[in-house]
Amino acid sequence: MTSLTLNRPTTRVDLTDAGVWHQAVPADEFTRLRRESPVAWNERTDGQKGFWAVTRYDDIVTVSGNTAVYSSRNGVISLDDFDDAQNDARRTLLEMDAPQHSKMRMITVPGFMPRAVAALEASVRCTAARLLDEVLQSPQVDVVEVLAKQLPIVTLCRVLGIPEDRRDDMIRWSDQLIGSDDPEFVDPAVAAVPEAERRMLPFGHPASLQAFELGLQLAQERRHQGTDDIVTRLALGSFDGRPLTDGEFCNYFLMLVVAGNETTRHSISHGIKAFCDFPDQWARFRAGGVDARVAADEIFRWASPVHFVRRIATADTELAGAQIARGDKVAMYYASGNRDEAHFDAPHSFRIHRTPNHHMAFGRGGPHFCLGTHVAKLQVSVLLEEMAKRVASMSLTGTADRLRSNHVHGIKRLPVAFTPA
Repeated sequence: MTSLTLNRPTTRVDLTDAGVWHQAVPADEFTRLRRESPVAWNERTDGQKGFWAVTRYDDIVTVSGNTAVYSSRNGVISLDDFDDAQNDARRTLLEMDAPQHSKMRMITVPGFMPRAVAALEASVRCTAARLLDEVLQSPQVDVVEVLAKQLPIVTLCRVLGIPEDRRDDMIRWSDQLIGSDDPEFVDPAVAAVPEAERRMLPFGHPASLQAFELGLQLAQERRHQGTDDIVTRLALGSFDGRPLTDGEFCNYFLMLVVAGNETTRHSISHGIKAFCDFPDQWARFRAGGVDARVAADEIFRWASPVHFVRRIATADTELAGAQIARGDKVAMYYASGNRDEAHFDAPHSFRIHRTPNHHMAFGRGGPHFCLGTHVAKLQVSVLLEEMAKRVASMSLTGTADRLRSNHVHGIKRLPVAFTPA
């Protein structure tokens, strides 16, 4: 089979174009694709090989669950192509199939289980309350800077065991790694690094090397004196009866740093913007009767902080009528699946009482379900509870400054005025 099949369904926009996403999620195009061509070929405008865009909820679940046919090993977070050496050098837990994935995942799973996460609640609540009390001292704030960035990074440092004085470094590295298509985060020094070298780095950015340096320093300390944190689990962990190599440790550490920071940050930002856009929903939450965890799930569905994840077809196959060839890239668009009319009533409405809410913001249907799901849900639900005590209403005082990225649904700045309760 060849992916050059005639008369195949196609997208009407190039979904790799970060400029498209910078304006807004292409919701109208996704609605059309779900209805007419749920698995459509996306021809790239930059000369690189195209890919299949999977936009319907059920088809996304199929791809997620069939890891034998849809492999993670050749890349997950980028729609570009890499050779075997580059893929091996960049490989994190995300770019692993069974049995490697499950074995690596088990090293840190105990630290992310509900019982371990529940032990964080008091500290998360204390941090959320402190940040909100500070926020309410000003008539207007940039919610991203003073709240959405801060709560996840404080929590992440506590979970991983990273010193508090490295928080700013963590935020800067995440911005650079995730925002490489956004001019605001482009470091001129990066241009001096040959592309061949950058393609050997996770996220393709030299900032990863700085994170590696910190990770290895922490690992050395934990091997002398372990503590109850995720870095200790990694530093003392083993794979197939041997310790992790420095490369395996560094890539795993970096994945946790970025994933644990970015997705929760942007979910909080989009959630607060949604409450500004739909003030009746904030009034309904404050009135009581809606569990904060239910409201948090609607925020995650609404935000869909990761637009897509990618797989590679390991064999010729068919999906929703599309003939997919071995070696074709297949991108699952959570941004579309979370608005699928077949699974969500009034999917373009923000409803904090929505239940059931089987959103796919953390993945669905396969082994790559997000490790930090419980941590993210704890942070957002606790933040909502503490906000309800302190904030009567909120309103935008300017325009949301969106991240220019075809992968992460980010907000860089969000000016908001809070009315104290």
